[in-house]
Amino acid sequence: SSSSAPLSRWGSSDGYLQQRSSNVPNNLPSTFDHYITGLIARQDEARELRKRLQNKRNSLVAIIGPGGTGKTALCLDVLNACVLDPTSLEWTDQVVYVTAKTERLTARGVETIADPVTSLDSVKRSVSQALYGLESGVDEAETVSFDQASKEMGERRVLLCIDNLETILRDHPQDFEDFAQSLPQNWRVLVTSRVTVNGANVLALGPIKREGAIKLARDYSSLRGSGRLAEAQLGRLVEVCDRNPLAIRLVLDSYTAGSELSRALDQTRERIIDFSYTSLVDHLPPDASKVLECLFGSSDPLSRGQIGHLLELSPDEVAEAVNSLLKTSLVTREVESTSERYALSSSVRDLLVRTPRDRHVREQVYARLRDQQRIIADLDQRGTRDPLNESFVPSTSANHIRALVVRLRASVVGRTSRADQLRDLADVRRARDFDPSDAVLHRTEGLLLEQLGDRYGAIESFGKAVVCVVPDPCAQLRLAEVLKDEQNFEEAIESAKPLIDGGLLSNPDISPRNRGRLLRAYWLSILWLGKHDEVISATENWQTSELRPAYAALRVSAIRSALEDGPADQGRYELYVPGMLSCLGEAFRLDGYLAYVVHEGFRAFEKLQTALLRRVLSPTVTMACSRFLDEHLAEMCGTSNEYSISETFTRQLVSAFREAAPNQNNPLRTDRWSDIIQYGDAGDGALEGAGYDQSKVTHVLGNRGFLFARAIDGSRDFFVRIEATELTPAEFSGLKLGQLLMVLPSEDPPLEGRAWPAKHAMLA
Repeated sequence: SSSSAPLSRWGSSDGYLQQRSSNVPNNLPSTFDHYITGLIARQDEARELRKRLQNKRNSLVAIIGPGGTGKTALCLDVLNACVLDPTSLEWTDQVVYVTAKTERLTARGVETIADPVTSLDSVKRSVSQALYGLESGVDEAETVSFDQASKEMGERRVLLCIDNLETILRDHPQDFEDFAQSLPQNWRVLVTSRVTVNGANVLALGPIKREGAIKLARDYSSLRGSGRLAEAQLGRLVEVCDRNPLAIRLVLDSYTAGSELSRALDQTRERIIDFSYTSLVDHLPPDASKVLECLFGSSDPLSRGQIGHLLELSPDEVAEAVNSLLKTSLVTREVESTSERYALSSSVRDLLVRTPRDRHVREQVYARLRDQQRIIADLDQRGTRDPLNESFVPSTSANHIRALVVRLRASVVGRTSRADQLRDLADVRRARDFDPSDAVLHRTEGLLLEQLGDRYGAIESFGKAVVCVVPDPCAQLRLAEVLKDEQNFEEAIESAKPLIDGGLLSNPDISPRNRGRLLRAYWLSILWLGKHDEVISATENWQTSELRPAYAALRVSAIRSALEDGPADQGRYELYVPGMLSCLGEAFRLDGYLAYVVHEGFRAFEKLQTALLRRVLSPTVTMACSRFLDEHLAEMCGTSNEYSISETFTRQLVSAFREAAPNQNNPLRTDRWSDIIQYGDAGDGALEGAGYDQSKVTHVLGNRGFLFARAIDGSRDFFVRIEATELTPAEFSGLKLGQLLMVLPSEDPPLEGRAWPAKHAMLA
């Protein structure tokens, strides 16, 4: 090795560089704390530490861990192996060891070390002494400053090891950083500490593995002559000691000295907590202390997303706090397939039981976890199983995500204020930043953006939900619907088709409403691409489908589209219109006057009225339309929120088909329709002339969708369903006793003793 001072003769004291039988000059102690048993259960860490020391890019390496975990033992064991290995001369010229330990834990408790190294000045003096040593009785180190020593030996590849650095780091952290920066470029530093070392390449030490801990206890007990302990006793000993090597040895020391094993365990556990963890916890950053309290408040390990949710911290804040804790081994890490989870070691939990770091944070975490558990329990019992429902959350999602989505249910359907929606959007985005691969969070973000009017942002969020590892069917359907509305039909089809191919149209967990949405998103996109014949063919057997109302509405829309796209001639209308009217009439007969089928019916008659005025309809088709209107128009108006029996369009529609077929067989030429056309919305008298009876409400069962009314003259009672009115459910339920209605009786008389069913009813 290159050297500017002779290293051939050194004293025998442990405090100075010694040649001994080593290949690399060093001043390592001749005996180690673990010399009795050897280094047990740290082979992986030893290999990793040596690998990092050999990497010349690592100018500062730190072994971080609670007291008693074997930082010094690992450090000295690896350094001793290095100085005996001649290949180490390839990366270092000499090893200098300085201990800054101020106290040690014994079976009698914590003992202060005489004349400890407690400052950087004393560290520098110790390094200078180790570098120069004592030659020929001349104390050269006393006359050479550290600056002079580092200057003269700056070309050497010195590995400087400072053991137990935490006292200096706690009191003067910036001084150590300045010291490390001022060292010669060829020097590198290895430190052990209970607290984090800024800028270091960190090797964190936690408890040793259970098998190694039991071996350590067994070997140490045998060597101490304390008698052989049963395997059950050994197992309990290592777990109570939290698999801390120092704690295990101290318990066995007390036991060998005559103390009962249980008493030795209790005493040692308290001492090891104070010795190992108190100084660590006392000097944590505020967010790291909050994370400790968060982990204390949970019975299960927590992910970073759960920690961020419970503490309302950003991903960067959680990452910084967790990383500082991992460097001290105050928390343990469990690696899953897609995330990490963190938990407290049992010793740290005991310390927090005795001395909480932040009671406010602890209570906040408890309260949020209780609220989350309540929401999850209710969700598991009463939540929807429909994967196309906006409120659906799969059981595989993390509980904090499930609870968040449930809490935001009102916002995503527009039942909260804009300010609340903006606040909820911020909550979702914070959760999404922790879990960017969770499709449910992207879907919820998209739904909120829709409510806030950002459709393009919603499309982007739904798209992200679709490409997640576990895609979200609800987001995929909503994406198809929005793309359809934006006239991106090809993309809408591409989004909806996998859901249909996956069998969701026949999934019993999916509501008829959502199956109908999927059906319309796919087939209406095909229809609006002009492929009406394909849709007509696909809906040919609509009556046999579980979704026959949706297929019926789709078929009517396809026929209307075919009429619009083709030539306007009588033959084409004679071909298509009878089938369209038959489909509508059969749909009303089988399933009642459903709003979306009624809507397609009105749109069809808007087209038919135009064709009639252009003289495209034949007498046969015209008469078929008149009969259909006579049979169904009143009920259609009773269901529709867009049309009423007395408005202008309805009167003009009836008038057009009434005048187009003036013969006596046209049912629209009866007096009832004459009065509606003539008087329209002129008043109750006109309606009475059209067959309506003025009546008073006698009983309302709004939650069941019907009411009873009695004619003003007392001649009969009426049974009125909400479907026969133009009222919303809230308006229907809000009707008062004695309120006036105009009721159109059904042509079919009721059974004896029953109220007369209403064909149509409206407010008087």
